[in-house]
Amino acid sequence: MRIFKKILIATILIIGLIVLGFLDHADRSIVYSKYIPEEELKEFTLYKTIEEVKQAYERHYNDTAYQFPRGEVKKVLIYKNLPIISRLTKREVDKDKIIDFVNNPENFDWDETTWTIDESEYILRFYDLKNNEIGKIWICMTDCGMTESIPFSPTMKFGVLSLIGRDRLTKMINEIYKNNG
Repeated sequence: MRIFKKILIATILIIGLIVLGFLDHADRSIVYSKYIPEEELKEFTLYKTIEEVKQAYERHYNDTAYQFPRGEVKKVLIYKNLPIISRLTKREVDKDKIIDFVNNPENFDWDETTWTIDESEYILRFYDLKNNEIGKIWICMTDCGMTESIPFSPTMKFGVLSLIGRDRLTKMINEIYKNNG
């Protein structure tokens, strides 16, 4: 009976760790397909050359319908993208400052992104008045200076930070983690 209890406890612990690992991975990445409305597909990408795509983005820089995160924001949290313990690293971000940053096309360049979100160092989560997550941005700073966002916003171009944007965002992140421990 004693060996049975040990096997049962070990099995429960292993299953618990597997579930915890899966939930953590799902929390820090995208485990579902991103839905892109048909009108967005037509306006921004479908049957367009790269120049036409850029022009479509530029036409919508000031379009409030596409400003990130496309809803009223109550709070913004940033997390270090660390396995299992990322939720322990959360800090609140000045929502107006970060929303202004991501909706300013000067902070982004037209280069294509060549990374996966698993390489991101930080995750920004945007919450509405009902505390529902309405936006998410993965940020890779050190090696690539790239972002990925849900939902899409034309002001972020293809997700590459400009030199100015990279410098601004680095200062914001350093300030957040320096001032909040």
